[in-house]
Amino acid sequence: MIKGSLVPNITFFKKDNTIDYDKCRWHMKWMFDNGVHGLFLTGSYGAGPLMTNEERISIFKLAKEVKDQYEGKFLIAHVGCADTDSTVALAKAAEEIGVDALGAVPPFYYTYTEDRVIEYYRAIASAVKIPVYAYNNPFTTKTTMTLKTVLKLQEAGVKGVKDSSMNVAFITNVFYDAKINRKDFKTIIGTSTGWLPFSTMGIDTMIAGMCNYAPEIISAMYEYTIKGDMEKAEKAYRIMMEYSGKCKFVDSTIASHMILKARGFDCGLPRLPMSLPQDSDPKYAELKADFEKAYAAIKALEGSETAR
Repeated sequence: MIKGSLVPNITFFKKDNTIDYDKCRWHMKWMFDNGVHGLFLTGSYGAGPLMTNEERISIFKLAKEVKDQYEGKFLIAHVGCADTDSTVALAKAAEEIGVDALGAVPPFYYTYTEDRVIEYYRAIASAVKIPVYAYNNPFTTKTTMTLKTVLKLQEAGVKGVKDSSMNVAFITNVFYDAKINRKDFKTIIGTSTGWLPFSTMGIDTMIAGMCNYAPEIISAMYEYTIKGDMEKAEKAYRIMMEYSGKCKFVDSTIASHMILKARGFDCGLPRLPMSLPQDSDPKYAELKADFEKAYAAIKALEGSETAR
């Protein structure tokens, strides 16, 4: 079963706007080596909406090659497209490659009735045998899911929801409905924000953007939580939240690239029309200092554990 701290990993591109597979491979391995449990491929961070199906499939294949070098890692392929046929085709290809599950945002750009959204997910779920998770991201899709929507999705064969809305009422309603009624339905939070309180409910999986550029912080917070060392988990959560606030200054994909660059990694480029500030931008020095402060605080927790 998928669980742990996963990442909506970014996709790296070259100056000619083609995928930089070498950098993508390095990044996947680096995150796995730093405790990340799985990848959420070609989602919002991963530039999925800016890529062709063929490009997204190539990332799924690359991720599978990397995953096969490790034990206990997971792949969720985000297959959501603006139309049903492209989404279903991508879902079938991802299943054939061997990912563990699929995620999909609702059809976007246009406004759809709930019935149309449900039929879109029914088409995906009926086309594959692996779990399909609905991706609730109203900020980018114009669709806001409710518990009523989720109950219909369950009937359509959907096996879980990844929520990035941070709507506490929605998340708790969905989770406790499945728990109380013993449903085979998984709730995943699509951010590290709220991890600690949600984990006390029993939610065991997050997809944290911070894993792209500071996996050490997320991994430490997760491990303290799982071990039941709540004193350290709470301190790590506060460190993470304070650092997270400093990383929300621009689109999350751009921020991830910039922080990796500030840490000294050759991180390539985002896909056009996205772009990065010039190397001379003073923001990079600020980002470097912010990371080093947060990392030192996390390492201090580890040091205090050794001292005991």
